Amino acid sequence: EYQQSGLCDCFRLPSGRVNPKQTYENRYIKRSTRFGETNLIYLQNFENLIRLNQEYPPFSPFLPTQKRCKPGECGSGNRTNAFEGDLNATLWNMLPRLNTTHAFVNLGWEHTAEFQQQSDFSCVIRDFERHFPDIKLFLISHPPPTNDLDDPVHHFDATKLKCDANVLDRSIVNKNVPKDWYWDTQHVLSILNEEYNHQMVEKICPLKGH
Repeated sequence: EYQQSGLCDCFRLPSGRVNPKQTYENRYIKRSTRFGETNLIYLQNFENLIRLNQEYPPFSPFLPTQKRCKPGECGSGNRTNAFEGDLNATLWNMLPRLNTTHAFVNLGWEHTAEFQQQSDFSCVIRDFERHFPDIKLFLISHPPPTNDLDDPVHHFDATKLKCDANVLDRSIVNKNVPKDWYWDTQHVLSILNEEYNHQMVEKICPLKGH
């Protein structure tokens, strides 16, 4: 019998409004399969700032602890951040401690990180992989807004990155898709998220002959 369990280091304001400095959503999923144990971790990054709670991995075991806040209650007054840093610091300091094998990363909300910053960060990815050859990194682009669907390279062009880095390019996936595959001008519906997930799995475990 195979099982899955998860932890959510989560908090949002009662109003539901997303305030990057007061919103937390780090998720840890552990799944046992016939092939062994798989860990899937999501670390929230809105504005190139990642914060990890001392009562959650890698600072505490995955198993329940009495001090751990309940999901939805891990706000500023109910947590101690054992780590705070930008994406660069997170890669070098946290990914090895989390026993990472693959990571899909970006610098946060697109309006806070223009293409030039993403291009420069491709060199960080290259240097990191040289130092940690057992951890595979991918720069993941944002879906293009609906007004760029006919020309997504205007939004993100992987061929113009400063350094050679692995990329999961959601801009190309969205080229000329119907606008009703978005639920607003920026956010996509499940039909596209499913394709992103397929491509992510293909990056992690390429199919032979493809």
